[in-house]
Amino acid sequence: MYYLKAKVENGKLHLPNSLYLKGILKFYEGKEISIEIKKYRKTRTTQQNKALHLWFTQLANELNDNGCDMRQVISQAVDIPWSPYTIKEHLFRPTMKTMFGYKSTRLLKTNEIDKIFDVISKAIGERTGLFIPFPSVETLMQEELEN
Repeated sequence: MYYLKAKVENGKLHLPNSLYLKGILKFYEGKEISIEIKKYRKTRTTQQNKALHLWFTQLANELNDNGCDMRQVISQAVDIPWSPYTIKEHLFRPTMKTMFGYKSTRLLKTNEIDKIFDVISKAIGERTGLFIPFPSVETLMQEELEN
């Protein structure tokens, strides 16, 4: 099976002009092929991904610095310190799966990250009294000014 991206404009299919595509078309010359149409989804941006992982780190550090181990937040039986990995796997990913049904963070749309952040931040705030804002240019510049 071959995959390629094409664009539909004004009712016409526009295929990329590439040697790869020309080779595929030559190979299938005279043969019947099928085309699967997938709906385009705007997924998270590179900047959102960087900010998301920075927030995982910031939240893990803040929870650990304030003595809020994983037991206190998600009812584990043993005292486990937080890490960016545990934030992602034990807070973010389960919330994402429950809210949107995704198994991978790569599938998240740009506005869905904010919704998950709000749910997690509310729960953390209620259980620990802590709030870590989602990283943005403004919050990072403010931190620089304070340090």
